[in-house]
Amino acid sequence: MAASGLVSASRHPAGFLEASARPRTGRRGEVLAGFLQSDVQADLETARAYLDEIAAAARGETPRPGGTGNAFWVAIRPTGAVIRNIILEGAAPERYSLAELRAALEIWIEEIERARPGPNTPITDGPSDKPGSPRDRRR
Repeated sequence: MAASGLVSASRHPAGFLEASARPRTGRRGEVLAGFLQSDVQADLETARAYLDEIAAAARGETPRPGGTGNAFWVAIRPTGAVIRNIILEGAAPERYSLAELRAALEIWIEEIERARPGPNTPITDGPSDKPGSPRDRRR
């Protein structure tokens, strides 16, 4: 299991994935958590694309231009990553090592995979599937 010193990930009781800054990580943890939740969301393809970009940067490959997601601008370079909130006017960019960003993405991916229903998970239509309801399939 991956560990991040900056963020944690869990499934909120309402069903969505939630990233939280770890205690005493301040603004760095908050920005990284916001980036995961807002820009990566529950998209495994996006999360893995970021991991690929980190791996390329670690090999010293020419970096791709920085990009903008839902709420954050991100640039990944061999020297590290920069994430800046583009919604908040005047927000300062935060810098992360490649290892810090990789660890955060890895725990996020683990949580995405854990939150996905398994092959044996029953699919229901909600409250109308209760015993005795007109749609009760156990009859």
